[in-house]
Amino acid sequence: MMKSLIINTLIFLCWSTAAMAQLSYDDVRYEDIPLEKIRNYLVTQRNQAEVERFSELQASCEDLEDFDGFYQYEKKYLVKLPLIQVWHAYKRANPTEAWTTNKSTCGLMYERASDRIVYPNDTVDGINIGQILYMDLNLIQGLYHMATAFEITKVEDESGVFEVSYLKRGFTEGKQIVRMYETEKGYTRIVHQTFMRSGRKFRDKVLYPYFHNRLINSFHRKMKHLAFKLSEHNVD
Repeated sequence: MMKSLIINTLIFLCWSTAAMAQLSYDDVRYEDIPLEKIRNYLVTQRNQAEVERFSELQASCEDLEDFDGFYQYEKKYLVKLPLIQVWHAYKRANPTEAWTTNKSTCGLMYERASDRIVYPNDTVDGINIGQILYMDLNLIQGLYHMATAFEITKVEDESGVFEVSYLKRGFTEGKQIVRMYETEKGYTRIVHQTFMRSGRKFRDKVLYPYFHNRLINSFHRKMKHLAFKLSEHNVD
């Protein structure tokens, strides 16, 4: 009886310690986030998602395969480098730097695996499942900015696929799938698929695809240059 009581007490204490160790929104150093949109977004996310800890956030479509009712968009890119080199560039890039382009800025990242908050000046060695990126999107030449967040939910070396998913109870639900294929000439074809819906028809059919294409074009253009740089090729 005493032994069972001791074991249960230890389990409870371990669980309590783990729960207490998980980072909450109160642990964020808001003064180290240079973007006001992201600071405000964190406050809104905390209230809408009704969570206190980042670990409680959930991806909206991590395991969803049937996208009936979602808007679907697709873009293709060609990188004249071998697949293994392009995949390496995408996978090993610091996510906060990779997603910072002339159209977007990553102002904060949370890592589930390490229960760590990553600020803009921190360094991260590559993309991993469970990273949540908080983005400031530059939509109209700096005249209008919007904040959003998504989670990296899949990274597969064998198939050359990574996925990101919007978070539950956010402005948009859905996910983006990036697949890489080797072409007959030994180059790399990148297919970027997006499945999304927000419940606002004009936004989903007109505004979203226009701005989304500009955002992902900037991202893949930056990654293409990085791939060439890493492979010691000259970039045109």
